[in-house]
Order: sequence, then C-alpha cells, then structure tokens
Amino acid sequence: FNKSHSVCYANLAYQTAYLKAHYPAEFMAGVLSRNLNDISKISTFMEECKRMQIPVLGPDVNESFLKFMVNKKGELRFGLGAVKGVGHNVVEEIVTERSNNGPYKDIYDFIERVNLQIITKRTLEALAGAGAFDSLDKWHRAQYLIPDMNEEANFIEHLIRYGNKMKQDSSSAQASLFGASGIEIDITKPEPPQCNEFSNIEKLEREKELVGMYISAHPLDQYRFELDNFCKTELKDLEDLERMRGVEFTVGGVVSSARELVSKKGNLFALFTVEDYTGAYQFALFGKDFIEFGKYMKEGLYIMVKGKVEPRSKYNAELTARINHISLLEDVMESVKNVKITMPLSAIDEGLITELENLMIENQGDVNFFFDVFDDKTLQNIELLSRTIRIEISEDLVNYFLGNDEIKLSLS
Repeated sequence: FNKSHSVCYANLAYQTAYLKAHYPAEFMAGVLSRNLNDISKISTFMEECKRMQIPVLGPDVNESFLKFMVNKKGELRFGLGAVKGVGHNVVEEIVTERSNNGPYKDIYDFIERVNLQIITKRTLEALAGAGAFDSLDKWHRAQYLIPDMNEEANFIEHLIRYGNKMKQDSSSAQASLFGASGIEIDITKPEPPQCNEFSNIEKLEREKELVGMYISAHPLDQYRFELDNFCKTELKDLEDLERMRGVEFTVGGVVSSARELVSKKGNLFALFTVEDYTGAYQFALFGKDFIEFGKYMKEGLYIMVKGKVEPRSKYNAELTARINHISLLEDVMESVKNVKITMPLSAIDEGLITELENLMIENQGDVNFFFDVFDDKTLQNIELLSRTIRIEISEDLVNYFLGNDEIKLSLS
C-alpha cells in the first residue's frame, strides 16, 4: 500500500515538474485558477510568475474567461471571475456573446450587445475599476467612474441609459409594421467626462479592492532596489516566529492598516499591518515604542522596520517580533555611505573603464565608491577606493549596474 502510493506520488511529482518546465504559462494558469479564492496563495504564485518571467495581465472583456488563461502571446490573463461582484452568470453572458458574435469593438458595442438585466451598473463599475475595459478605448478608468462636474451620473450610468434606449428602440422597430424596412436607429452616444486619471496608487488600490490584490503593478515597485538591498527578511518569514527565534530582521513594506487602542490599564498601544510582496504581518507598539514610532502609524506609508524575534518578557516566553527601529523607505538611500561594485577581472576592458568613468563624472556626490576586482583563476581579489571622485546614487547609476550581469552592486 505504502509502496504503491509512493510510486504514485513520485509519478505525480515528475509530471508536475515536466508541465512546469515545458508548459510554464499553462501550468501556472492552472495553479492560479485552482487557488482563485485564496488571495495569499495567489500572491505567492504571482511572484513565482514574475520570477519565471511570465507576464500576468489583468482581466479583459475581450480576452478573459471565468478563470486564468493563457493568451496567444503566452501571457497569463486574469479571469473575469476574480473581480468582486462579477458572478458566473455575468462572465457567461460576456464570453458567450463574444464567442458568438466576435470581439467587442468598443464600449458602445459592448453595451449594445450584452444583457443589461444581467450586467448591472455595479458590475460595470467593478469591471471598469479592475481595468477590464482598458483595451476597448483610449479612455482611462477614472472617466468611467468619476461623474462630470455638472452632473451626478457617471459615464457608466449614461452608457446604461444609452444601451437600454438602443435595445428598446430596436425592439419597437422589429415589432412595428415597418420593422423589416431596414430603418437604422440613431441614438446619440454619450461622451465620457474630461477628468484627471487616477494616480498610480489610487488605481492600484481599486484593483486590490476589486480583485483582492494589485495587478498592473505593486505600490512597492518604486522601492524595489531598497527592498532587495537593505531588507534581508521577507514578511512571510515572520509567520513562523519559532523558526526565527533570536533572529534580527529587517523588513520593508507599506502600512496597510493602523489603529490605536487602549489597554485594560488605560495605556495607549497600536496595532499596524505592513505588507510586502510576500505577505503581511501585524506588529504591535507598546509603551516607549508607541511614543517613539507612533508617527509611522499611517496607512499608505512606505517603511523599513528593524527588530528581533524574542520572548515578550522574562515572565512571558511567548515570542514576538519586537521593533527596534522604523524609518521611511524613501530615506534609506540617504543613509548609504559606501557603494561597492564587484566584478571579475575578465570583464574589464577599455570600453567598460570608459563607461564607468563617464558614469562617475555624471553622478558626482558624497558617497565613497569602491571596486572589488577578483580573478576567477587564482581566486584572488583586490579592493580599490576611488580617491578622486565620490558619487551620488542615482536611478541611472543603479540601472546601469543592475543591467550588467557581470557586476554585483552592494551598499553600506
């Protein structure tokens, strides 16, 4: 019994590995679809897709089905069923109409063709907010959802009235004596309001609200370099405090929730949740820590948290992630005093030297710049300090080193 089960598990593991290796996009589409209702797992698998360099696109009325699928370009596409408020019957209506009569040409064509008894205002607003109409027109998401300055109704409501009027007049024409005479129905199409686009953060927050996670980007993307180079711990690591016992941690993320509370003794304390690419963790602040770090208890702040996993007190053996320091991620780079690039001797030539010289001249500042050159054959290395030029850490400089596979960049 045990032997047969072991063989089955071995075969299953082999088949799984084969599918992941030879059909990576299709494999991940299946994995994501099976975990559609578990956002934490979806987030983990999305990161795996990023590692595998498989693009993951948001929902789209002209390409999505109920669950995740792979399009003709080999990209993963979110299913419409992932959008909150978009039920199975709504997806079936959109997909069936698209299959029978072709892709939707624009938003007007979409509204004219679908059943507005099934696809309601709330559903349309959810689809617009999640980006499912992005490919139909040049209009941005805010134009669908923000009312015109002189009106209370938004563009979605105007579209519904337009669609209902089209269907009503079409039915009346067909039922009349002249229904077969080829009369064309001409109803003025509503125009979207002219308004500013949602900020990147607002767009992402709407995605998270509607889908449970960020799709088109992540708010932390702007701090990816800081997270990769200064935050050696991921928030998912703090899920198992026993394994982290005695470990000093440095994590970075965005404050997703924060609240002040009062203890039974009448003392103020705070609970706040930080999110990164891997998950979320709730920290607590008591006493002096609350006074010192309370200013960071604001939703939307990007912070770096340093601390240590240790018992709550000498009387309480329960482990806690105790905070020692909090700073803003945007200030992290200002603390850098030294930049070091490590590269093999074989990579150095006249062209590289010229590029580095120009890069340093264009980015002069107050940070020390070190070269660590090593020889692959002798395994010897030498560290050199640039004595004549100090540098400033700029986006161009960082991108140059990150784009060169032979050069490793480190900061301290």
